[in-house]
Amino acid sequence: MEQLPRRPVLLAQLKKLLPKPDGNDGYDDVLSYVLDKTIMDVANYCHVDPVALSEHLDSTIVAMCMQYVGTHQLLMPLDEQSGDVDSISEGDTSVKFKSPSQAYLELQEANVISDNFLATLNSYRVVKQ
Repeated sequence: MEQLPRRPVLLAQLKKLLPKPDGNDGYDDVLSYVLDKTIMDVANYCHVDPVALSEHLDSTIVAMCMQYVGTHQLLMPLDEQSGDVDSISEGDTSVKFKSPSQAYLELQEANVISDNFLATLNSYRVVKQ
């Protein structure tokens, strides 16, 4: 699969905006995954080849990556994360957390395209033939 030619520039922007936290060995892998997923999701939504994405969408792609990393706490150390709560009961106070496999599955299924970005992406969306 051919990559977006501007991918290294976008990755560099992400690294500037999301500095590497101490002790996070998977930092580069996380940002690469998030960027690739976002590029593919935007290309699929707009019905264009990822290589053909307009450079006018670059700042939107970076913003979407930052939102995804922030909302899923991907760069936060495990001991500082709020945890993936599955359910909370009030009666006898019980809290049930998601299993790691369930959390990973939700990350893979997550859609990085939120309502905040639809207006921008709709401007570049092509009618599917």
